[in-house]
Amino acid sequence: MAIISCPFCGFKISDKAAQCTKCNADVSELTPEKMASIARNKMLDKTQSLVNHSMFALLLFLAGFGLMYWWDPAPGSAQQVIAGSAIGVGFCWYIVTRIRIMLLKRTK
Repeated sequence: MAIISCPFCGFKISDKAAQCTKCNADVSELTPEKMASIARNKMLDKTQSLVNHSMFALLLFLAGFGLMYWWDPAPGSAQQVIAGSAIGVGFCWYIVTRIRIMLLKRTK
């Protein structure tokens, strides 16, 4: 008897178990092909989620630049702080997300 990860939730279960004790998913009739398909779908969902995060970060970054350009805030004003924060957070979020995407693709 071996311990495997549930293909649906990742919880550690026995390979002889009929269902996962955490998510109650039926794992008794899973073939290796179905398990590979589930793993592939989970990887695609994770990749798509990271791409969405990347897009939101880029939009935040560009919104900060737009606010800086259109508002023309006075130095030290709240508008300048908001626009600068949006630029900084958006840029950092974008870079971190792109690195996560590269690392995820490397593990495939």
